[in-house]
Amino acid sequence: MKTTKQIIEIKKPDLKADIDQILKNRFSPSVFLDEEISDKDIMSLFEAARWSPSCFNAQPWFFYYAKNNTPSFEKISSSLMSGNSWAKKAPLLILGCYIDTTSHGKNIYAQYDLGQSVFSLIVQAQSLGYYAHQMAGFDKDKAKQNIGINEPVIPHVLIAVGKIGDYEKADKQMADRDFAKRERKEVFYDKI
Repeated sequence: MKTTKQIIEIKKPDLKADIDQILKNRFSPSVFLDEEISDKDIMSLFEAARWSPSCFNAQPWFFYYAKNNTPSFEKISSSLMSGNSWAKKAPLLILGCYIDTTSHGKNIYAQYDLGQSVFSLIVQAQSLGYYAHQMAGFDKDKAKQNIGINEPVIPHVLIAVGKIGDYEKADKQMADRDFAKRERKEVFYDKI
C-alpha cells in the first residue's frame, strides 16, 4: 500500500540547480482531502492570479469557481472527461478562461497570459498548503452550456485544488499512476 508520505517523497525532483521550495515541492496529485477551502484562501488564489503579468496589461483571464457539494460544482464537474473523474472529489474546481480580443483587435498572447495567471494561482495555492492539478480533459462546450458562458469568454483549463489526500484510501490504479517518479526533459539553452 502506497502512502501519501511516499508519494510526496518520490515526487521530489532531481534538480540540476537549487530552486525555491514552493517550486521544488509542487506536483499535481489526483487524490485530495475532503476539506473545504476557506473563502479567504480562495480570494488569495485569485489575487495572485490578478497580479500576473500580461501582454499590454490586457489581463485576458476570467475564472469561474465552485466548492464541492454545491450545485455550481456539479455544473463544472459534469464537464470532466471520464479519465479525470477523480477531480470530482476535490474541494474546489476552477475553470480558467481567456478573452482573445481587445479594443485593438486579436490578442494572440491571451492563452499565454492565462497560463501565467494560472501558474501564479498555483504557486499561491502551494504557499498556502494546497496542491493543484490542471486538466485539459473536459468538454468545453458542455462547460459553456452548464455555466452559461458566452463569447468572448473561452474556457481553456480546469484546475482541481485542495490539500493532498490519503493515498492509503485511494483507488489503487490512481495511486499507482501518481506514484510514478517525476521526470523532466532537459531545458535547451545556450550562452551567446
